[in-house]
Amino acid sequence: MTPIKLFSFIIVPFLIAQDPPPSTDGATPKPSISPPAIKPMEEALKNKKEIPGLITLYQDTSNGKMHMLLKSDQLNHEYIYFVHGLDGQIDAGVFRGSYRGARIIKFKRYFNRVEFEIQNISLFFDPENPLSRAADANVSTAILASAFIIGEKKGSGEYGKQSDAEVLIDVDDVFLSEALHQITRGTTPGDKTNRFKIGKLVKNRSKYSDIKNYPENTDLIVQYVYSNPTPTHWGSDVGLTDARSVNVTLQHSFIKMPVNDYKPRFEDPRVGYFTTQVTDMTSPDDVTPYRDLVHRWHLVKKEPEKDFSEPVTPIVWWIENTTPHEFRNAIEDGVLAWNLAFREAGFKDAVQVKVQPDDADWDAGDIRYNVLRWTSSPNPPFGGYGPSFVNPRTGQILGADIMLEYVYFTNRVKYERLFDVNSAPELLPNKNSCQAGAYLHQANLFGITAINTLEGFGQLEQRRMIYEGLVKLTLHEIGHTLGLTHNFYASQLHSLKNIHDRNTTETIGLTASVMDYVGANVNPGHHGQFYSTIPGPYDKWVIEFGYAPSLDDPINEEERAKNLLGRSTQPKLGYGNDADDMRSPGKGIDPRVMINDMTNDPMGYAQERMEMVRTLYKSLRRKYEQEDQSYHALTDAFYILSREYSMAAGVISRYIGGVYMDRSMVGQEGREVPFRPVPEDEQRWAMTLLNKYIFSLDAFSVPEDLYTHLQWERRGFSGTQDPKLHEGILGIHKSLLDQLLHINVLNRITNSELYGNSYNLSRMMSELTSACFSVDAGENVNTIRQNLQTEYAERLILIVQNKGKTKYSHISVANAHANLLKIKKFISKRHGVDLATQAHREYIGYRIKKALDT
Repeated sequence: MTPIKLFSFIIVPFLIAQDPPPSTDGATPKPSISPPAIKPMEEALKNKKEIPGLITLYQDTSNGKMHMLLKSDQLNHEYIYFVHGLDGQIDAGVFRGSYRGARIIKFKRYFNRVEFEIQNISLFFDPENPLSRAADANVSTAILASAFIIGEKKGSGEYGKQSDAEVLIDVDDVFLSEALHQITRGTTPGDKTNRFKIGKLVKNRSKYSDIKNYPENTDLIVQYVYSNPTPTHWGSDVGLTDARSVNVTLQHSFIKMPVNDYKPRFEDPRVGYFTTQVTDMTSPDDVTPYRDLVHRWHLVKKEPEKDFSEPVTPIVWWIENTTPHEFRNAIEDGVLAWNLAFREAGFKDAVQVKVQPDDADWDAGDIRYNVLRWTSSPNPPFGGYGPSFVNPRTGQILGADIMLEYVYFTNRVKYERLFDVNSAPELLPNKNSCQAGAYLHQANLFGITAINTLEGFGQLEQRRMIYEGLVKLTLHEIGHTLGLTHNFYASQLHSLKNIHDRNTTETIGLTASVMDYVGANVNPGHHGQFYSTIPGPYDKWVIEFGYAPSLDDPINEEERAKNLLGRSTQPKLGYGNDADDMRSPGKGIDPRVMINDMTNDPMGYAQERMEMVRTLYKSLRRKYEQEDQSYHALTDAFYILSREYSMAAGVISRYIGGVYMDRSMVGQEGREVPFRPVPEDEQRWAMTLLNKYIFSLDAFSVPEDLYTHLQWERRGFSGTQDPKLHEGILGIHKSLLDQLLHINVLNRITNSELYGNSYNLSRMMSELTSACFSVDAGENVNTIRQNLQTEYAERLILIVQNKGKTKYSHISVANAHANLLKIKKFISKRHGVDLATQAHREYIGYRIKKALDT
């Protein structure tokens, strides 16, 4: 194993210590530390307890100091150094189950010390090429730590070549510090934000919690204690007892390099695997000299002559004994369902499941076991989290865990500003994390709210939805541990007509891949499938690409791979990952690569969802008011529906200025042009829908008696309790304007005119201005529309002023200017309207005049 790219992990930068600059102020320099005398091994080992394993450790029985014994054949030898969090605090950036990266490390002796040196594995030199002799030119390894030798056993041969020599080093300064792995977050000079600070590491409070040594790996579990005597931020995690003292626990693992016949497989942009990126430095003709290694397990057929065979070593998953009993069957079903995909690669029972006994003599943190783990954290960072660690020299996956959070399978609303699609920080995109559990939680909350409110639905459907959701989440996270990245194109599989037909969806999946983020598929008129419970057609195809055994003949193997990848143009095999999706304003270009959408008519599905929400609003009080209960459940239900409404609008908005993208190769059958602007009629239909459901006079028409009952149950001393209705609706308007007026979107609309876009910027902005102003230009403007109009005008003013670090194009500025002049005409009527409308229009006029006059 080695430094890796993890699909669902957090990578923390490594801190490399630097020597301080020489003193120039005349002060007496600090005395240097004298190296200890090197004793004979027998003397150095007195009063030390041996802990045998891959790397023999010795711990002083009087003070707990740790020592590492290195044999001559362990020096200058590569090991995988892997770090993961066993416990911590979310505010500190460390939490249970967090994989923090793996790297290749060597122990190298330099006279009286041993250096811990991290290797660079991102470059490839063909050993047959003379350039390989210069492979280390301008390539820096990282010497992160060194430890003095305190004991030595001399070998029988020449110095440096003894086969039986040994050295003993003191490693407390290595492991009871951040030398090998940085935990403390860096700060930017001049940063005045009052962020949580973990404090300074206190070495004399830090300690080894446990040592686990096995023939294949050596694990040191260290509890790091940090002190911040005068914190100004006391943390947001209720699991943090006192911000003055924070402790986190990491496991440092040294793993023996695998020795097997594993053959690397290289990435293709048409399929989605996590990779270790490697650049070929000796390929003169290749414009893309990539040798990126696919992350996958080492599966070998027991009976290679058969079409279907069990693997020699299957992928075995253990359900941790902390798992709620009522969830275990669904989790097992989700794991074993992947065997349907492995049949495409010729394997039978490639994935197996076992349950950890309550009296097991191993714990889930043991990296020799792949474990589905459960926690119930006070401030969970994820709902499901499936990291793996690999050997970056080859891409072979060596182990994995899946963390599941109980809170995401409850009815608890984790965030209260549900009106705002960007209100929950954990839902923001991050290429190194998986938020499937968080999105599933929102989907389940909406599904339960809909089922509780709709006629003809009951407990049976609710139980089925929870079961399908848990199977889907397990499928998703297991997919990550098999090497698969997200695929946000996969929701395009079915038509709007077929999506609620269980006879259709249950046989091939609700989506083409379980690696998408989708909502609960609820419809008032159908009892369809809520979530996929089997791998979809894309999943089977991508598993075949990654795991089907290679043919012996290189020419035949190349033809096999070419034919397999040639199918990528089939609609059910489309692919787009986190780098492509459009979940955040201005991000991505292809609206088909989106979260929370469904069917090959996402706008139609979103419209269907928004109509359902409007209908559900009318029945909420009747369904959620319970005798002797507070209105908390009713209030939660309202905001859950409102968030769903907002997310549907977000899906629609991405079609305006969108560009369909195709990554098929030149000459590939069924290919499209690489970039194809969304047709004008689709973009205009998107604007029409946004006008109707977001910008129109009655877009947020909710029964008045519902607003008067939106009251959360009081707990302790909390803020004002009245419903923040205008703030919530304005939040939705802002999220849509963030997208429509984003500098990337405006530029793309203009650029795509050169290759087919006929819905140009002047048309788009003119229609958007009309949607915000025209319908009530001659009458009173309600307060919701006043907020919208002011917000929109302010956005145009910012574009015209163009004072940001990134400048808007001349075309964008000109169109913003033209639409400000258009707004001046819309607000020209000041008589015959109420005082509030007069004040509103006077203010917008003032803001426009001030902006254009400066």
